[in-house]
Amino acid sequence: MRRRSPNRRILLLILWILACALLFILSFPRFFTDNGILNPGSYKTLEKDSSAENPLKYVGTDFSVKRGFHTNLPIVILEIDGELPEYKYFTDNGIEISDKDIEPYTFGKMTVIYNENGESTPFDTPIYESGIKIKKRGHTSMAFDKPQYKIKTFLPDGTNNDASILGMGEGNDWILNGSLADKSLIRNYLAYRICSEVGGNDLSPDVRYCEVLLKSDGGLKYNGVYLLSESIDAGPERVNIEKTGKKTDYTSYIIRRDRQTDFDVMLSTYGRLHGFSDQYIGIKYPGKTKLTESLIRYIEKDYSITERILYSDRLNEYRLYKKFIDTKSFADYFLLNEFFGNYDAGEHSTYMYKDSGSKLCIGPVWDFDQAMNNNSLEEMDTDSIAFHTKPLFDRLVLDREFINILKDRYVTLRKSALNEEHINDIIDETVACLRSARKREWYRYAADYVHYDEPSPGNYYLQGYLIDGIEIDRMNDDYDQEIYNIRNYLHKHSLVIQESLTELYDSTRFDTSPGGYNVYFLILLFAVFAVPSLVINQRK
Repeated sequence: MRRRSPNRRILLLILWILACALLFILSFPRFFTDNGILNPGSYKTLEKDSSAENPLKYVGTDFSVKRGFHTNLPIVILEIDGELPEYKYFTDNGIEISDKDIEPYTFGKMTVIYNENGESTPFDTPIYESGIKIKKRGHTSMAFDKPQYKIKTFLPDGTNNDASILGMGEGNDWILNGSLADKSLIRNYLAYRICSEVGGNDLSPDVRYCEVLLKSDGGLKYNGVYLLSESIDAGPERVNIEKTGKKTDYTSYIIRRDRQTDFDVMLSTYGRLHGFSDQYIGIKYPGKTKLTESLIRYIEKDYSITERILYSDRLNEYRLYKKFIDTKSFADYFLLNEFFGNYDAGEHSTYMYKDSGSKLCIGPVWDFDQAMNNNSLEEMDTDSIAFHTKPLFDRLVLDREFINILKDRYVTLRKSALNEEHINDIIDETVACLRSARKREWYRYAADYVHYDEPSPGNYYLQGYLIDGIEIDRMNDDYDQEIYNIRNYLHKHSLVIQESLTELYDSTRFDTSPGGYNVYFLILLFAVFAVPSLVINQRK
């Protein structure tokens, strides 16, 4: 009998080894994630405030700014033509309604001053000036004593003044975020900077600390510490998706899950129609001027496919979700919001985007005012996690493969962006930078930060609670204590996330990994046993 060629037997063995290796890789794709190297984005190290003067020396009792005022932060001067109107109201069930008889924007001017090599004064040469349209912004914070602003910059001819301010992404839409909800002044900055290290501009907006002065009647008044922030918008240095064409029936898009509002186009998505979410999906990009009925229906249908698949109870349909969503994007969003205890996310201020021909991504992150144990209604439980209860994520965590991705990704992030020493270094750096500025802020809004005898619509009140008949007061008027509360929460909560993910793994219903498919097990069995048997038989 003719014997098989030794070369052929060797070739069969090589093919068998390669097949087994390929099946192993396909069965464990979570092992092949990135190495967690930090992405610094456009954030730079904050310089320490080294001023030896009394921080309140140049701020009067009426908060007027005296000549000689200086700061280590950028200065933003707002000159507003008249009063900012109350242009919207909220129904009892949270619907945001605009008053059609009121124009929300007021005209004005914005001046930005910053001296990188020293302190800045209001009389230095500006690095940026522009005409603006400005309005108040926020939901709960609309009623706070300290206003927040949305700003659109424009040129003298009325066209958009797209520019990069303080090294941030070019655009003409900006936010001045300065919510009274966060006495520490660092919650949003800390979270945005860390998220930027993980996912760059697509995961986090760029922000810069500044002190805002209001100019009127030739004088300046101190208005507080703010974050000048990029808005969530499409752009090469913001959310980098393809621009909408002039004539097309499909488009890249940015959508937001939040309360019902008449400011955005609201969608009737699969999840909303079938009761899987109490919140609404609105279109943020394209803007209303570029939206057509066909584009609205396209976005509605396209996003609904993802919801329908995720909320399916049939494995053959459910497992298709990975063809429609970027699982790494969703894993990072889950872990970062869970780490910081940002449980307002997922239901409110939750942005998602999709580039043409790509998968759905979630982000950028937004609004950490109530994160890190700063919820007004209750103390946050550091010993458990909660983000798995949010829409979409409540279905993703039913998949063993997604839980494995979360577990492995969390281990990676804890060695880099979410490393406790790294987090504390950024907190120390930020506190040192704000040393004088935060004292001016607390002086300006002392009635809200220090005097809190009873709940007031003008500030953010943390409700106390009872333990064994004793009322525990959650409010404090000590800045250092507020920083300690953040450190303490992050330290305790970070330690339970991995264990909690393991508990979620035990409650999964599906396994969409290739290793979870019976057909792959059959192929693997064949590769492991049948092929060597064939080779052995050929030797006889």
